[in-house]
Amino acid sequence: MDFALDSTQTSLVDALRRYLEAEVAPMVEQCEAARTPVPRSMVAAMRHYGLIGGLLPEAQGGFGLSMTTYGALVAEVARVWPSLRGMLSVSNLAASALAGAGSAALREKYLPRILSGEALCCFALSEPGIGSDAANVETRAERTADGWRINGRKIYITNGPICDLGIVFVNTPSGDGRRGVSCLVFEKSMPGVSCTPLEKMGMHCSPLGELLFDNVEVPAGNLVGDIGGGFAIAKRYLNIGRSVVGFAALGIAQAALDAAVRFAGERVQFGRPIGSFQLVQQMIADMMTQVETARLLCYRAADALDRDDPANRTLCPMAKRYASDIALRVAELSLQVHGGAGYTTLFPVERYYRDARHLSIGEGTNQILSLVIAQETLGLSALR
Repeated sequence: MDFALDSTQTSLVDALRRYLEAEVAPMVEQCEAARTPVPRSMVAAMRHYGLIGGLLPEAQGGFGLSMTTYGALVAEVARVWPSLRGMLSVSNLAASALAGAGSAALREKYLPRILSGEALCCFALSEPGIGSDAANVETRAERTADGWRINGRKIYITNGPICDLGIVFVNTPSGDGRRGVSCLVFEKSMPGVSCTPLEKMGMHCSPLGELLFDNVEVPAGNLVGDIGGGFAIAKRYLNIGRSVVGFAALGIAQAALDAAVRFAGERVQFGRPIGSFQLVQQMIADMMTQVETARLLCYRAADALDRDDPANRTLCPMAKRYASDIALRVAELSLQVHGGAGYTTLFPVERYYRDARHLSIGEGTNQILSLVIAQETLGLSALR
């Protein structure tokens, strides 16, 4: 087994790292403090590094990257600015659903705008009363003469306040009178679409919101896939999404570890750097071990996706669950190494802690993923 990135992958990661350090890192703390969204020009610039449409085939305007390569790039972005990573990942998720299940007309209409960075997307699934139980969404879409009329609310929607368009999952009637989940493309400019921004603990530059659909008229051609096939579309990309979150957590954990090592070498107490004290060394050793364990599991899951190995059904939730738990733990230990300074905004470690916190919730709570892992292993019907 080769645990090293090849020369092409290394070149991609190195180029991205140089850009992030030179153009992105200097503005992160100022933007986060002001809670201003990541500049759209910076989101669009990620196209040049394979981070918009990276997983889509070249024939559809993507880069055809492997999950392993894409994950390495995601970790780099998250290491520098998790808010930027969040905005990119959600827009890519919507693009993947559109590319994988949308009609040729839909792809021709929307994909070029998304993949060029011109249009930012959201993925509207969660609702005030629906989170993990995504098969029972309450937002409804009724048939009209020309398409669909949507009514309902979606909540905790990344990019909601600033998106140009999105994928929304709705409850629709089927031919036999039963209802199922369907997937529709909507544009933010459509009459009846509004969004209320939500304040959150971390990732202040990645806007979150509650979307309201009030008699929103959507053309019939904006149906993605089949009527009642929306939940299958959502499930199709769950493991990819979990793998992405795992790499995002890895990036934050790496940033927190790097900060702790740097501070332990610079901070002097009792006449010597605090890194010379065994209890600080113990924390550094624990952090290093946890980060490297998360890294191995993330790459193992990505490799399973690349090879279409059925083991990805357990490895991806395992990687997401472990890496997101570790990101929070490593950020906490890094904050402890920083002492009182870590609890202030003088150092970015307090932001790492806040930015990492949501990762154990998004793309399936870690408690739900525990059920998925166990039930997949036991051969039971898993919640996935």
